[in-house]
Amino acid sequence: MDTKAKFCPITAASDLLGRKWALLIVHYLHAAAPGQLRFCELQDKLGGLNPATLSQRLKELEQAGLVARHAEDDRLPVAYTLTAMGRDLGPIVDGLNAWGRAWLTPAAAGRSAAR
Repeated sequence: MDTKAKFCPITAASDLLGRKWALLIVHYLHAAAPGQLRFCELQDKLGGLNPATLSQRLKELEQAGLVARHAEDDRLPVAYTLTAMGRDLGPIVDGLNAWGRAWLTPAAAGRSAAR
């Protein structure tokens, strides 16, 4: 069977970015660009996300080629940035942000989360 015929780029993107916290990590790294965010800064932006979960998501995004890990020295904190592949998500992240601001209110977001 032809595996190319079964590949769906929307499904592949959704599988990667649809994991809990993944798109928010990309969003915060995009907002910090061209700068970096340290692990603890990302954790704070994500509301104190469990370090093990954040570490796992960052590793997944790094393995997928979206995130680069920067550790210059064992004594310095590790920092993260988006790769060129990750930066290409910028217009998508910006578009989702604009769409959410235009169409979703805090009350509507709460209703959809309760479903």
